[in-house]
Amino acid sequence: MSAALFLLLIPPVGLLAALAFLARPRAARIPLKGRHVFITGGSSGIGLAMATAAAREGARVSILARNLARLQEARAAIQRDSGRDDVGVHAADVRDADAVARALREAGAVDVLVCNHGVFVPQELERQDVEEIKWMVDINLMGTFHLIKAALPAMRARTSETRLPGSIAIMSSQAGQVGIYGYTAYSASKFALRGLGEALQHEVITDNIHVSLIFPPDTETPGLEEEHKRRPELTNIIAGSSGGMKANDVAKKALDGIKSGKFIVPCNFEGAMLAVATAGLSPQSSPLMAFIEVIGAGLMRFAALCFQWNWFSTIENYYAKNKKRE
Repeated sequence: MSAALFLLLIPPVGLLAALAFLARPRAARIPLKGRHVFITGGSSGIGLAMATAAAREGARVSILARNLARLQEARAAIQRDSGRDDVGVHAADVRDADAVARALREAGAVDVLVCNHGVFVPQELERQDVEEIKWMVDINLMGTFHLIKAALPAMRARTSETRLPGSIAIMSSQAGQVGIYGYTAYSASKFALRGLGEALQHEVITDNIHVSLIFPPDTETPGLEEEHKRRPELTNIIAGSSGGMKANDVAKKALDGIKSGKFIVPCNFEGAMLAVATAGLSPQSSPLMAFIEVIGAGLMRFAALCFQWNWFSTIENYYAKNKKRE
């Protein structure tokens, strides 16, 4: 008997009961009020929006970025919008492991770590400079390693002391779920975060620390404006069909996912479909979401094939037209 036929013969209630038993790690609520939330890339965009929202919920917020002047401006904005004075700022480059470790020592033990930093320069691989590729990997991937390694010992001690769950949230991208023309290096740096997150969740769950991977679409930030200046025309044709979001909306989705202890945190409808389509062997704490993934896997695979057909057709037509012009 095929697996698909077997699933059809199981009553939905029975399947839900089975998934409630199988779903791991167990669901958890992660409070922010009165806790220390440390956010990288916190001087603008999604990071600043998350820091402001967390401070409004009563969290003590620390933000890290490279530019001290912009950090101080961000601190003033967070203080004004939240009414809290205890906003910490730390100027450091996430590529510098020693500087990151020093910043985290100064900040004190963290309850919720949000690795929100990231850079993106779209370009076909053949045309992209190797140093630019290394720059993206060093910031997007190695910077995340530096932060987690520096924060983890004190986080473990903190969850043991408070008996409250902690969180490590990693900002990926929908380009970390599916590769798109012109995103070769960027997608590689973001896909790697998923492997990091899945393995890390195994390593920290007994310390009551939950890992969340956040997958936003294009978001209206200063970084997106710079990206558009470099995007290949074909990338704009393909990726332009994906809806963008405002930083505040992504921040709300991200914080809601972190507080719910979700491993995969999509930010819009397309992201939710991608989450089902790419669920694979990822952790799932919600029996209902597990049910949707099991039932929807075949349909999402069919939809994914339709998308790929459209993208490949677009690429073929684009190059055919350009060859005619030549």
